[in-house]
Amino acid sequence: MDTDITHVLLVGGTGRFGGKLASALLARPGVHLHVLVRPGTRSAGLAALAAHGVTLVRGSLDDLRSLDSALEGVDAVVSAVRGPAEVRVEGQLRLLDSARRHGVIRFIPSDFSLDYADPEAGAGFMAAHRHVADAVVRSGVPHSFVLCGAFMETALSPQAQVFDFERGVVTYWGTGDEPFDVTAMADAARWVAEVVVDPHAAGRRLEFVGDVVTVNEVAAVYEALSGLPLRRVCRGTVEDLRRQLSRARPAGTPVHTSSAQLSLLAQLAGKGRLHDPSNADYPRLRPRSVRAFLQSYLMSPAPAQSEAPLMTQP
Repeated sequence: MDTDITHVLLVGGTGRFGGKLASALLARPGVHLHVLVRPGTRSAGLAALAAHGVTLVRGSLDDLRSLDSALEGVDAVVSAVRGPAEVRVEGQLRLLDSARRHGVIRFIPSDFSLDYADPEAGAGFMAAHRHVADAVVRSGVPHSFVLCGAFMETALSPQAQVFDFERGVVTYWGTGDEPFDVTAMADAARWVAEVVVDPHAAGRRLEFVGDVVTVNEVAAVYEALSGLPLRRVCRGTVEDLRRQLSRARPAGTPVHTSSAQLSLLAQLAGKGRLHDPSNADYPRLRPRSVRAFLQSYLMSPAPAQSEAPLMTQP
């Protein structure tokens, strides 16, 4: 690939992780950022983006005409969409089709997840990721896939139903020594910003891991940093957890369990772990450890529960 990527369209840039991606892409020299914004959306965050030179493009994933307009003059597309299948699958497929017709030279779908190619990951759990990934490969659009396990911000929050530091409780299955992969959102965003302009990343699936820990290790670090004990509650064996996950998202049924919860619980059940990290490909990026993350959490002010830094949906 001998064409420089300078104009990048970010879709889903107003979400929690999308905001981190916007910041990381803005920090890259030579990149001009475009952000797709649904008509009628107004926020202080959008005004801040515009003030930093971001091109705000009004459009929607269910409106092909607006997607075609948004992709005019764009070299690469980064998707960070979340939500139901109409968005994560149908919407991204429309975005992919428009990207193909406009000849973009890099497409990064909204993965940032576990290894959905792992046959143990479960047919229902990761079906949307697999469906989109297969379509991206078939389309012939130059692409990269980026996986990063679970986000620290949600895996270590009550949302994932394992760690509840405010109540002083840790809930686990098995022995508590089962490993899982976590990455801070800002680190995942910086890796994506590197990948999108890296010609050597074209056609690759890249795994990035911020830290590998166990429930017992996280609990011990928290106790050492805070000086507060955590009550351990075992909910059953790993096999019990696997049975629970198989009931959580049977194929073809509505989703009732959050992706944040499943991103951690699936790994505790031995599903979807990342085994081939590409961290060494970008040595200047030093990811945040769980210890550093918890230190920052403990030092932050105690806001209202709905605003707590470990409580917000990505």
